[in-house]
Amino acid sequence: MTYTTTERGHLADFIRGLAAVVVFAFLLVGCPVAMYAMGGSPIPDRFPSWEEVGATLMRRDTDQSFFLATIWFLGWASWCLFIVTVCAEMINYFAGRDKPVLPRPARPLQHLVRELVATATLTFSAAASLATSATAATHTQAVTDVHAGSAPSGERDHQSPGRVAPPQEPTASEWTPLLADEAPSHPKPDPRPERTHIVKRGETLWDLARRTYGSGALYPKIFKTSKNIDQPDGVPALTNPSVLHPGQHIRIPHPSAPDESSSPSRVTSTPPVPEQAAPPGPGKANESRTSASPGPTSGQPTPTQVPTPVVAPPRDEPASPPPSAPNDQESAGAPLAISLPSGSLIGIGLAAALSVAVAATRLHRRRRYVPNPDPGAYGSTTDSPLPAPVLKARHAHLRTYTDRDAPAPSDPDLVREDLRTAEPDHLVVGTRDDQALTVRLSGLSLGLSGDGAHAAARAITTELLAKAHRYRAEVLIPQADAQALFPGDDITDLCAALEGLIITPSLDAATSRLEAELLRRGRVLEMTEQPDVPALRAEDPAEPLPTVLLVASVPADNGTVQGLAALGRRYSLGVLALGPWPSGTRVGVSSDATVTDAHGPDAERFTGARLFHLTTDDAAGMLRTIRTATGTETDATPPPPNADAEPQPELEPEPSVSAVIPPPRQSEEARHAPVRLDVLGPVRLHTANGPVNTGLRQRARDLLAYLAVHPDGATRDQACADLWPEDSPESVVPMFNTAVTNIRSILRTATGLSEPMYVIHEAGRYRIDPDVIDIDLWRLTTALAEARRATDDTARIKSLTLVADRCGDEFGGGLTQEWAEVHRENLRRTIGDALANLARLIEEDDPEQALVVLERAITHDRYSEPLHRHIMRLQACLGRPDAVRRTHELLAARLGELDAEPDDETRKLLSSSMRASNRNR
Repeated sequence: MTYTTTERGHLADFIRGLAAVVVFAFLLVGCPVAMYAMGGSPIPDRFPSWEEVGATLMRRDTDQSFFLATIWFLGWASWCLFIVTVCAEMINYFAGRDKPVLPRPARPLQHLVRELVATATLTFSAAASLATSATAATHTQAVTDVHAGSAPSGERDHQSPGRVAPPQEPTASEWTPLLADEAPSHPKPDPRPERTHIVKRGETLWDLARRTYGSGALYPKIFKTSKNIDQPDGVPALTNPSVLHPGQHIRIPHPSAPDESSSPSRVTSTPPVPEQAAPPGPGKANESRTSASPGPTSGQPTPTQVPTPVVAPPRDEPASPPPSAPNDQESAGAPLAISLPSGSLIGIGLAAALSVAVAATRLHRRRRYVPNPDPGAYGSTTDSPLPAPVLKARHAHLRTYTDRDAPAPSDPDLVREDLRTAEPDHLVVGTRDDQALTVRLSGLSLGLSGDGAHAAARAITTELLAKAHRYRAEVLIPQADAQALFPGDDITDLCAALEGLIITPSLDAATSRLEAELLRRGRVLEMTEQPDVPALRAEDPAEPLPTVLLVASVPADNGTVQGLAALGRRYSLGVLALGPWPSGTRVGVSSDATVTDAHGPDAERFTGARLFHLTTDDAAGMLRTIRTATGTETDATPPPPNADAEPQPELEPEPSVSAVIPPPRQSEEARHAPVRLDVLGPVRLHTANGPVNTGLRQRARDLLAYLAVHPDGATRDQACADLWPEDSPESVVPMFNTAVTNIRSILRTATGLSEPMYVIHEAGRYRIDPDVIDIDLWRLTTALAEARRATDDTARIKSLTLVADRCGDEFGGGLTQEWAEVHRENLRRTIGDALANLARLIEEDDPEQALVVLERAITHDRYSEPLHRHIMRLQACLGRPDAVRRTHELLAARLGELDAEPDDETRKLLSSSMRASNRNR
C-alpha cells in the first residue's frame, strides 16, 4: 500500500500523538500505581504528634527509611503538581487563552505538559484526516471504476492524454480541519454556513484561509464575516487582517456557503497539479495544488460526477505570505521569467527588487544634489546611466502594472511600498512546466553542482541581496566564494554599504559566525518562550532576526554545516552549497541552468526545472544599482560643470535629451495657436472648445510627449527605439504610423482645421508644427534659455521669474519609458538650479520673496536636502527659530519615506540656529 505525501505526514502526526498519549498514560496512571505499590497510600492514617516528629528528625537514619520516605513524599507532590498543570494546560489549550507562565522551578514541567498536550491532540486530528483521505480515495476509485465501466472498451483502452477525468471529491489536503476543530466525516457540504474558530498564538488569516479553502488569497472572506462579531471580555476586536490576537473569535464560512454560488452547471473538474510551488510551512503537511480545467464537451456532468465546489489556489502562491503584501509581484498575470540580452534569465521577484533599487537611487540622488549656481550650466548635469540589464528588469516590472490596467507607481510610491514589505520567507528560483519553482529560505538545504551552478547561485544571491536591506535577510559568504561568484570589487563595495551582506575570510569563520547566531537565537527564543523565529517575528516584529543564508563551497565531510542546515527551519537559517552536498537536496545544473539530475527530499520538484541564472557582467551592474540604492554612493553629487566624466563603455548610453533645448523660432500667429499641448504633468491636448478627452490613443500621447522633447524632430527609427524598445522592428513601424494618423485625425476634428499637418514630416524627421501647437515645455525652456543668455542680474531675475511661473508639474506624468524618466530627472534638476539661483539673487533685497521661491522649489523636489537647508538659513536670518525647526521636521518626515535621516550638516544648522535664538532672548 502506497501513501501520498499528505497521508505520510498525517501518519507521522498520528504516531507522534499516539506516543504522547502513551507517555501521558504512564505519568497519569503508571507512576501513582508504582508509588502506591512501593510505599502505600500517601494519605496517613493519623497525624503524628510533635514528639514523634522531633524524635524522627533527631534520630540517625541508619536504615535510610527517612530518606526513602522523603523521596516517596516528593514523588507524590510532583505527581499532584503534574495533574494540576495538565488540567490547566488542557483547559487553556481548548479555550484558546494565553497560557500563564509558572515560576522558573516549575517552568520545565509546564513546557513538558504543554508539548504533550499539543502532541497528543495530533492523534485525533490526524486520525480524522486519514479517515477523510481514505473515504475520499475510496469514493474516487469507485467513481473512476463506474465511469470506466460505462465507457466503451475502445475508449477505456485508448483514452487520449487530453481527455478530462471525472471530478474527484475533495481530499484531505483540500479541506484540512483546523486543530481542535471538528473534522468533517465526509466531504459533503456542511449544512452550517459558517463556523466559529478561536485564534491560537501564531495563526494568521492567510493560514486559516489556506487550510480551509486551499488558497490563502481568500483571507478577505474570513475577515469580512469576522470583523463585526462580539469578542470575549478583554480580547480586542478584529480590525486589521494582518493582526490576530490569541483568544479572538472569528467566523469561517464553509467552502460550500451560499456566497460561493457554485451550481452543477458550472462545475469543472479539478485534477491535482504536481507539487512545484512553495513547500509547506512548519508543522503542516504538504498541500496538494489544484487548478481548473475544462469539463466534458457536453457541458453537463455525467451521472457519476458529483459537483464539488473546490477553490483552486494560484500555482505560484507563496508558502505563507502575510495578508498585507501589497507589492508582491509574483502573482497571477506577472511573467515568471525575464530574458536579458546577455542570455541571463531572472524572475519577476528580482525585477521588482531592482525596480525599487532604481527608484531609491534616483531619490537619494535628488536628496543630495547641490544646486548649480552657474546659469550657463542649466541642463548640462546628468546622472550616470543605469546598466542595461537593470533597465530591462525595471521595464518588465512596470509592464506588469500596464498588463493589469493599473497606473504605474512613481519612484516615491515604489520606495514607500517596499518599506511596508515584510522579510522574504521564500524565493522563486526557476520555472518548471510553466509554473514557478519556489524554495523556502528558512531551513533551505540545497546544493548546486555542474556547469551552470555558479550562474544559478549568482541569481539567487543577487535577488536576496536586493531584498536584504532593513534587516530583512542576511547573506553570509566566504571571501573565496564571493570572488568566484562576483569577480571584481562590486561585491566588496556592496558589503561596505549593505548591512545584509557579510563576507568572511574563510568557511570556518562563516561557520563560527553561524553557530554563534544560532546560539544567540536559541537564547532569545528561550527568553521569549517562542517555538521558532517566525513565531517570534509575528509576536515582536521589531526584533531584528533576519533570515541568514550561507552561500559557500562546503566539503562533504563538514558535519558542522550539515548540522546547522538541519536546524535551519526553527532558527531561520539556510545553506546554499556550491558543489556536492550530502545533506538536503542535491541538484545538477547544466550550462543553460536546466536541472539534469536531482537527489534528496525535494528532488521531484526540481527534476526538469530551469533555474534562473545571471552572467557576471549582469550581476555586476545589478550589484552597483543595489549599492547606490542605499544612498551611500560616492558619486551621488554631480561633478563640476567643466569636469570630465569617466567613460563607461559597458553601460547603455544615456538618451541625448537636454532640458533647455529652445524650440524653433515661432511666428506671431503661434502665440494664439489653435492647439495647446501640456506635457508638464499628464499629457493633455486643449483646443478653443476645451480639452480633448476622447479618441487620442496612449501611443499617440507618448509620441506627442516625445516630439515635445525633440523640437528639432526625430527620425522614425529613433522614436520607435525609445518609445517601444520591447517590440519587434516589424511591428513598431505600423504602430508609429497609426499614432501619427490618430494625432492628425483627432486634432482636425477638434479644431475644424483640415489644412495643418500638426506633425510635420520633412527631411526624414518628424516634428511638431510650432505654428499650430503651443507647448508648455517650450515656454519653460525658452525662459531657461533666456536666463542662460542674460548678461546681468536684472535680466536674469526676469527670466528666472518666468521659469518659476511656468515650471508646473513634473514632466510626462505616467510615462515610464527610460527616455521620459531621464528627461524628467534632468528637468527637475534644472528647475531646482534655476529656482535656487533666483532665490540667491533676490534674498538680500527681498528675503520674503526668496522664501516663496524656495518653497516652490521644495514643492517641485520634496527630497532635496540642500534646498531645505537654504530655507532654514533664510529663516534663521529672519529670526524665526520656530520656522527653522518646522522646516527641519518637514525634511525629516520626507526623508523618513526613504528610510533616511537628515545629514549632520542639517542637524548642526538646526542646533546653531537654536543656540543663536536662545542668546538673543
